Amino acid sequence: MSQFAKQIVVSTCVMFTLFMAVSSVAVIIATGPQYGLVMTLTLLLASGLFAVLRGLWFTDRVIRKLTYPLRILGFGITGFVSLAACALLGGWFPMDNPWAWGSFAAIFLITLGAFCLGYQIYFRKTVGNFDAALRQYHQKMGR
Repeated sequence: MSQFAKQIVVSTCVMFTLFMAVSSVAVIIATGPQYGLVMTLTLLLASGLFAVLRGLWFTDRVIRKLTYPLRILGFGITGFVSLAACALLGGWFPMDNPWAWGSFAAIFLITLGAFCLGYQIYFRKTVGNFDAALRQYHQKMGR
């Protein structure tokens, strides 16, 4: 994909996000909270939180030396708490139902495991593992 096409795709994503956020808030102000709009805003909040957590746990900007398993553990714990807070705030499922919470936790853990497995496969094929990728990045940046 050309650099121009990438810029168009990124710009489209940013504009869509802004349009959804602004229009959802405007409609909530005009008509009151509605499930779909609240869900949209809390999913946007969750996306923002996960982007921050990704930057925190999987780059060296804040945490410089930490093994990959500890990064996954930290991301998993803070990610689950963040997502659970969004679910609570957005009323994603019946909050008083332990089966709903159990399903939520199971889906989160399965998804986290699948992403970790996918990244492990990717890192093994490209640089060996996450720690090697981080070392390679440090060398490239002169650190």
